[in-house]
Amino acid sequence: MLTFKSILRLATPPYFFQPLQVFKRLRLEYFWRAKKKVVTILPWRLPIAIDPHEAIGYDIACHGLYEIGMTEALWRLTEPGDLAVDAGSNIGYAASILAIRVGTRGRILCFEPHPLVFESLKENVEIWRKDKRCGTFVLYETALGVANGRALLHTNDWFQTNRGTAWISAKIESAPEINVIEVPVWSLDSLLDGVETIGIVKMDVQGSELSVFEGMTRLLERRAVRDIVFEELTPFPAPTHRYLQSKGYSIFELQERFTRIHCLSNTQSSADTSISVVPNYLATLKPDRAQARLNRGIWRSFGLGRFLPET
Repeated sequence: MLTFKSILRLATPPYFFQPLQVFKRLRLEYFWRAKKKVVTILPWRLPIAIDPHEAIGYDIACHGLYEIGMTEALWRLTEPGDLAVDAGSNIGYAASILAIRVGTRGRILCFEPHPLVFESLKENVEIWRKDKRCGTFVLYETALGVANGRALLHTNDWFQTNRGTAWISAKIESAPEINVIEVPVWSLDSLLDGVETIGIVKMDVQGSELSVFEGMTRLLERRAVRDIVFEELTPFPAPTHRYLQSKGYSIFELQERFTRIHCLSNTQSSADTSISVVPNYLATLKPDRAQARLNRGIWRSFGLGRFLPET
C-alpha cells in the first residue's frame, strides 16, 4: 500500500522525469498484486515479461527501470554496430538496452547459466527479435569464467524473491537452504576469434568478476574491449580494479545524481553497501570519450532526455 515513505520516493529521478510512472506504480499496487507474470513497456518501447513479486521485476514495475546508473551508462556508451556482451543476463533487461543501441548492424551475446532464468530470458528475446530496431541476439545457457569446463551454481532462499542472486563457487557450500546445480562455463577468449572486437561488456556475475576478466585476458591484452560496466562490492582498489588497470584500463565509479550519472576517477565508492547497494564501475580504454558522454546533460535513457538529439 502507499505510505508516506513511498510518497517521498516520488521525488526520485524515475518518477520526476517520468511523471506517468506514478500511475503505473498505482496499477502495480492495486491490480498486479495477484499476478505472477505481467508484461510492461520499457522506456525504449520494448515489452518485457516480469514477475512483479520478484526484486528485479518489482523494480521495473515500480520505476519503469532497473539500476538507473547502469542503464544510463549502457545507453550512452553503446554505439551502433557494436558487439555487446551481457554477462549475467537474467531476464534480459540490460540486453534490451544493448539491442536498441547497437541497432540492426550490431550483436548482443547473452550469458545466463540458471536454467529457469534462462527460460525467462529466452521468452523476452523471442519478442525482441521481432523488433526491427534491435541487433542480433545470441543466447548462451552458460556462465563465463577463466576457462571452459563445469562449475557449481548455488542458490539460497533469497533466490525465490531475487533471481539475480545465484553465484558460482568451486566447492559445494553445505547449508539446508542452499541448492546446487552443475552448469557449463566458457571463457570469452575461447568464444571470440583473434580479430573480433567488443564495444561494451555489461557484467553482473555475483562475485565472479575477476574470473570472467581472467577468462578474457587475450581480448584485454590486444585492447579488443572498449568499455566494461561491472559491479564490485569490494572497496576500490579491488583485485578487479587492479587487474584491469594492469591491462591499460582507466577505472571510474558510476555515481548516480539527480539529473544524470557522474563518473569519478580512481576513487572508493560512496555507495552504502550495508543496504545492498552494489557500486557500478566503468573500465574503459577511452576515458576522454567516456567522460564526455557521461558527464553532461540530463538522463537520456528515460524521460524527456530520450527525445533529445544525439550529440
